[in-house]
Amino acid sequence: MKAVIITLQPDEVLRLETILMDRDEKEAFNFLKGVLKPKIRAQGNRELDSQKGTGVPL
Repeated sequence: MKAVIITLQPDEVLRLETILMDRDEKEAFNFLKGVLKPKIRAQGNRELDSQKGTGVPL
């Protein structure tokens, strides 16, 4: 897997900071799924596949 640089817009940074302050697990997952995953995919990293396991216990 190659390194990925992700740029967050000011509203995304604010949202992330709010999630961290609130310790909102559900919103954190939504942020990962709705913001970070598409940004990673847009950089051509197709190794993330919802059908594949990561080996990381949930």
